Amino acid sequence: MSGEIRRGYMPALDGLRGAAILLVLLRHAVALPLQPATPVDAAVAAVGRLGWTGVDLFFVLSGFLITGILLDTKGQPRWWPNFFVRRGLRIFPLYYGALAVIFILLPRLVDWADPDYAVLRDHQVWYWTYTVNFLNAFTHGRGTPLYTAHFWSLAIEEQFYLIWPLVVWRCRPETLLRVALFAGIAGLAWRLGFVLHDPANVAGTFVLTPGRLDGLMTGAALAVVARGPNGLQTCTAWSPRVFALAVVALAALVVTRGGLEYSDPVIAVVAYPVVAIGFGALLVASLSAAPGSLLARTLRNATLRRWGKYSYGLYVVHYPLLGLLQAHCSWCERGVGMLGGSRLPAVLALALMVAAGSYGLAWLSYHVYEGPLLGLKRYFEPRPADRASPAPLSSSHAV
Repeated sequence: MSGEIRRGYMPALDGLRGAAILLVLLRHAVALPLQPATPVDAAVAAVGRLGWTGVDLFFVLSGFLITGILLDTKGQPRWWPNFFVRRGLRIFPLYYGALAVIFILLPRLVDWADPDYAVLRDHQVWYWTYTVNFLNAFTHGRGTPLYTAHFWSLAIEEQFYLIWPLVVWRCRPETLLRVALFAGIAGLAWRLGFVLHDPANVAGTFVLTPGRLDGLMTGAALAVVARGPNGLQTCTAWSPRVFALAVVALAALVVTRGGLEYSDPVIAVVAYPVVAIGFGALLVASLSAAPGSLLARTLRNATLRRWGKYSYGLYVVHYPLLGLLQAHCSWCERGVGMLGGSRLPAVLALALMVAAGSYGLAWLSYHVYEGPLLGLKRYFEPRPADRASPAPLSSSHAV
């Protein structure tokens, strides 16, 4: 594309979303359940634990897409209400539907004797108000039991949707770039202060919004640059080198720190901006890749794009489903001795069940439940007379 972004649906973005949700599944459904008993188990678990970076890829994509939508529609009548209504139609039905199942439907169908459910029920206001990331940090994860802790990232996304439009409304594009840079630097400083102040709660930097601005601001900055006079052309040439440098830097951290766990204070302070910049470079490379290139063919793969299309639903349902299957699949533990002590085959079988079940539920939700509500978005499109500006760049959805 020679660095110039096209407007409208872009298949590569769904491909990146597919990659992001697969990274998340790799960590949650493979690395976390796998208790290494052999060198192969340990190697697979070490690679799988890197899957937390999938959330950062989601953040980069959200920053890019949401900022682009806001810039492309800024100044049109009902700019602000239309944005919020369209966002609400995309994210609220599934999110609040999931909460209704957890807090309203299930207690009437099953006997919730588990004390963890009492904790969950007592803290449910944090879930309903998109502030569960604060609950997670304040309780060191103990306030988000029964495989619901992953809602922290959806809370950060919603907080971004509420605050960032104000910033875009007040700022010119060049000022917006400076705000994004300042926010990224301020986030790094905030994480350093947090780690020094509360070293026992380093993981809090992973879920609190001030510490997770790197990806969102990287995507936002790229959206501003993409709408400049030269588009992304100035970034295209160096994106492969920046991505390679980011990979080398992360590999160095893995070697020197023995892994890339966000509970490590050095990783918590240093790694997030490196991951964000690396994924930002990957985004630029994806948007500028020649149609016949390996990257373009990979991201346009129909299967990967379908995983991206349903990534929101997959993210919401996969973790509770994992907990349900783990609690009722004791067969996964049988026969381990015959496999040389390795738990990898059993864990991979569990992961396949989680992936298949999550995909089926996400597909069903999208086409039966969310789809009719998404159709209402057409009533909140820019008016025909207001379409002088380019149509917003979009993927199939933005989480």
